[in-house]
Amino acid sequence: MTAAEFEAVRPLLNISDDRIEAARLALVEGRTLQAIGDQFGWSRQAVGDAVSVVWKKLEDYRESQRVAANAGALLPPGWEQVTLIAPSHLIAKFRGEIAQASPQPESKKAAAPRTKRKE
Repeated sequence: MTAAEFEAVRPLLNISDDRIEAARLALVEGRTLQAIGDQFGWSRQAVGDAVSVVWKKLEDYRESQRVAANAGALLPPGWEQVTLIAPSHLIAKFRGEIAQASPQPESKKAAAPRTKRKE
């Protein structure tokens, strides 16, 4: 696991700071579970459990990134998904242009007034 990947999942972890650090030592720095356990006064299994929690969270994170990247597959034909970073006034202008260029949903036709039939 790279340091960048670890930092990406760190805010998602719901474990103690010690467990996070132990997992980082194993996953990022490549230290052995035994050496980390000795440092923290834990068993190899305890360190392995911390590593497993972080590794599972990384898998979840990667899957969420794949889903986000593939979200464009759900767009209508001729549409693209982009991320735009620009000054606020230009974003407002861009949104306006998009709204004008986008097909507007058809409004429902007003129902014809009912007339009484003669019987």
